[in-house]
Amino acid sequence: MPVHLSPAESCRMSGELQIGEAVARGYPPAVLYLRNDEIVTTEVCAFNYFSVFMKDHPEVDAHVWLFDGAGKPAGYFHSELGVNGQLQLQTSELCPRVSGTVAMALIPKHETKLRPGRKVTTGYYAQYFSQHGAVTLSHEREPVAAAPFPTSAWMQSYLTRLLKESGVVLVNSCMASEGTSVGTARLMALNGTALGERALPEIAPMGAVRISTLDLFPEAERLIGASEGFALEFKGTNIASPFSYYEFANGKFSLHHF
Repeated sequence: MPVHLSPAESCRMSGELQIGEAVARGYPPAVLYLRNDEIVTTEVCAFNYFSVFMKDHPEVDAHVWLFDGAGKPAGYFHSELGVNGQLQLQTSELCPRVSGTVAMALIPKHETKLRPGRKVTTGYYAQYFSQHGAVTLSHEREPVAAAPFPTSAWMQSYLTRLLKESGVVLVNSCMASEGTSVGTARLMALNGTALGERALPEIAPMGAVRISTLDLFPEAERLIGASEGFALEFKGTNIASPFSYYEFANGKFSLHHF
C-alpha cells in the first residue's frame, strides 16, 4: 500500500541522512524540479523496485531532500518501504510555497548484490498538480553530482503559437559548494540558425530557476517571424536535463524533460 505520512509524523523522524552520505555510499539521489505555489504543487512517488528485481527482496529506506530555488535546504523526509512498498508524498505539506529541487534515493536496508556500476536508483517520479488536477509527471533522470561538471548543449523545440506561454526550468544538480551553474541560452530557428544568445542567470548548487521564453528573449516574436516553431538551447556547467513548459492563463501547466 502507498505510504502517506502527515507533516507531524515526518517531523518526528530522527537520524536524517545527509545527501553527501548517500552519494558516498553509491546511491546518488536523483534530482527533479520542485514547485509548490498557488498554481502547481508537487507529489513525489516511489516504488521499492529492489524487492521485485533482487532475489533477496530487500526492504529499502526512501530519503527525500527538498531545496528552494537558491539551493537552501527546505525539508527532509524518510520512510521505510517493505516488499512492493510504495510512497506518495505531498511535498506541499512539508514545504508549502517552496519551489526549487527535490532529490530522492532508495537505499536497501542491508547491502545487496548489485551489478557493477553506478547505483542510480529508479522507481521514482514526481507528479505536478495544477488547479485542474494532475497535469504531468516526470521520472527521475539526473543524479546529484559531488563535483562540478560541464553541460553539453540541450535543445528543445516549441510551438510559435504558444510562444507567450512557453519557458524553461533549469536545475543545478551539483551539490558542491563551488558548483554554481553558469551558461548561455540560444534562441534557434528549426533549420539550426541562431536567432539570439544571452547569458543565463547563475543558479546555486541544488537550486533551480523557471524562466519564460520572453523573459529570456524579449524580441523572440520578431526574431522567429512567421515560422511555426522555434527551439531553445542551453549549455554551460552543472545543468541537469532542462524542462520545457507551457503555462496557460487558466492555470493549466505542462512540463517535460528536454
